[in-house]
Amino acid sequence: MKKVQTNSSGLTLIEITLSMSIFGILIVSVVALLIYYLKNYSFSFAEHESVSTTQTAITTMIREIRELRKSQTGSWPIVEALDNSFTFYSDVTNDGQADRVRYFLSGHDLTKGVIEPTGLPAMYVPENEVFYNISSNVQSQGLPLFTYYNGDWPADQIQNPLIPEPRTYQTRFIRVYLRIAGTVASDAAPFEISTGTMLQNLKDNL
Repeated sequence: MKKVQTNSSGLTLIEITLSMSIFGILIVSVVALLIYYLKNYSFSFAEHESVSTTQTAITTMIREIRELRKSQTGSWPIVEALDNSFTFYSDVTNDGQADRVRYFLSGHDLTKGVIEPTGLPAMYVPENEVFYNISSNVQSQGLPLFTYYNGDWPADQIQNPLIPEPRTYQTRFIRVYLRIAGTVASDAAPFEISTGTMLQNLKDNL
């Protein structure tokens, strides 16, 4: 009797199951990599935008400090010069009048406060102060935001940087240092800004 042999070209159930499992693992891996990339790109882009915005704001701050001047009432240009706060008069609203400006650290936020003069004679009403957030997550590790120097710096290394008492009337150069910590999620390195300016309207040596 003649035997008939048959060859099956189809896949067995085990082979189909194994193929589907491998395909599923590949899909999950690709999706996981895509999510990881998008997540890190998102953090990177957000932090880049934050740093760029901060750099622009610091450039504006330096210009405002450089151009400080007497108030509309004739008061001295510098109101208060502390390690983490600097209050002065400068025309930051571009209306030809000196505004009262305050840059200060509030927790981990660098904040700007502006009071425009009102009335005749001019007055600076504290309740009219408008606040702007300049930068967040500031962590300067105990280093001052502002450092003050007199007109003899850098030749005078003994009296500089200035101690608090003579800063209001003797400051002729101000250095700004800002350290912004990266987010935990992105594990980015801290970003540092160190810059300074002469006070162009206070050039005499005292």
